[in-house]
Amino acid sequence: MVSHTESIALRKRAERETLVKEMEEELGLSSEHSEDEQYLSSSPEQIVQNLKARREGWTVERVTSAFIRSACAAQRRTNCLTEIVLFREALAEARRLDKEFAASGKAEGEFWGLPSSFKDTYNIIGVDSSLGCSPHCYNPTEKPEDEATMVKLYRKAGGIPFCKTNIPQTLLAFECRNPIFEATSNPYASDRTCGGSSGGEAALIALKGTPLGWGSDIGGSLRIPASYSGICGLKPVRGRWPVLGQRSSTRGFEGIKGVVGPMGRTVADLTFASKAMLNLVHTTDVGLRGEMLSPLPWQEVEIPRKLKVGYWTQDHLIKTSPACVRAVEECVAKLKAAGHEVVYFDPPDVAECMKVFAGLTSAEGYKTLLSNIGNDPMESSMRLVTLGSKIPHWLHWVVRWVVDNVLKDHLFASIFATSRGKSVKEVWNLTERRDDYANKFREAVWEQHKFDMLLCPVQAVPALQHGATKLLSPLSVGTILFNVVDSTVGVLPVTRVDRALDKHPTDYLEGSQGSWLLEKRIYMGEGCAYDTEKMHGLPVGVQVVGKAWEEEKVLGMMAVLEKLVGYQG
Repeated sequence: MVSHTESIALRKRAERETLVKEMEEELGLSSEHSEDEQYLSSSPEQIVQNLKARREGWTVERVTSAFIRSACAAQRRTNCLTEIVLFREALAEARRLDKEFAASGKAEGEFWGLPSSFKDTYNIIGVDSSLGCSPHCYNPTEKPEDEATMVKLYRKAGGIPFCKTNIPQTLLAFECRNPIFEATSNPYASDRTCGGSSGGEAALIALKGTPLGWGSDIGGSLRIPASYSGICGLKPVRGRWPVLGQRSSTRGFEGIKGVVGPMGRTVADLTFASKAMLNLVHTTDVGLRGEMLSPLPWQEVEIPRKLKVGYWTQDHLIKTSPACVRAVEECVAKLKAAGHEVVYFDPPDVAECMKVFAGLTSAEGYKTLLSNIGNDPMESSMRLVTLGSKIPHWLHWVVRWVVDNVLKDHLFASIFATSRGKSVKEVWNLTERRDDYANKFREAVWEQHKFDMLLCPVQAVPALQHGATKLLSPLSVGTILFNVVDSTVGVLPVTRVDRALDKHPTDYLEGSQGSWLLEKRIYMGEGCAYDTEKMHGLPVGVQVVGKAWEEEKVLGMMAVLEKLVGYQG
């Protein structure tokens, strides 16, 4: 007998498959249209310029059709799409814009004629924002005022939202899988995840299925998939970009604040999107619904000719793999060769940061988050994260004691200890610890050392195989750090895994200060998570970190590094 969840999932997938087939029959396959490459390989800015200049062969309908064909091909390859009824709406809007342009010669707006994808969490009129959960299916956004502010701004500037992309169930994982739309695969290896929670977005961008994408980030949700999929992404600070009009899995949660940001193939794509969107926030009449935003439109900045860069390769919680260490070290070498000052900086007590994050996010036992699931089966990637809050307090204490005193993993035990329901007093204490940690971190980095930027790994390892995240969710500590501190962070790809260069020796964990329970699963034994033979060719990115509110400078520094490393996608 088919369950309620299975019934909804089968219906949603069938509808999606029907729409993909209809588009393939109506528009043809991407592989049959070699002329599409001129559109697919152009940057978002170039596309808008060519459309406005009426370049021969360029119309909004042709560009939109090309990206729909490519998005369908990406869906066939990675299962990255969710709501694609927007395809037909996008084609109708493209034809309207072309007709209007022909009649009036007017093509107004920074994104005029540019199709773009959005993470499934963004509310868009007429379609679901399901969070990969059946209770939210067939409950589309109906009121214009409920549409995401970012989507409204994009439309106002002439842009065309044309599809939505897949996410993990409830967003609480970096394995991009849910019971409704199933798993999205890495664009470079079908047996691996593309990351999450903005995973479908990253996969679609990497395969040229969209010229520009929009994700969100509360613990690495934008940066992890960007690194796994070999693209660029920007995590701003909270208050620079409008966030209203997205479906949240934990409404009212303030312990760690989520943000939204652009995703693209190059830093120039992010810069174009950021400049346009930040100016739109302050110059259009789209209602921001009282949202508290900084009064900072885009500011042109000059990047210092000699940057002072702090970097690290190890966070002392989980030992970083040779591939991810090499990515940072290659950047360091090229920055030094270009005349920049590069200084090793040991990040302060990253384990404390992880305890604060785990403690705050689990404060009410994940009851609000899990209420989204209803009777849906829980994805395995969520089990370790939610385990501590689901078992009785006495059993939680026993498990922690065994890990600490019998297994002797004091670090993992101390983090697990925070993952349970808490009193109001405990939450306030954790909030104070969060602020203390963030203030001390910022003081050390920006005031004492006076760094222009930090450079560090995104995660300890490149893209994991499907299912491997279920016991390795703490790997996200590398990105969580900057949500706790609330820094501006960009990710860009710099290299690929090399089976020979990046192989780890048998004594790789000797002297490690990290959690041996986690490190053993990653580096030791048959079927360990880090295997360069299986990972060969996967992209590896780095994080470029700047001060809060300095998105423009971070993008400028990313551009400097991008030029130096010369990564070829």
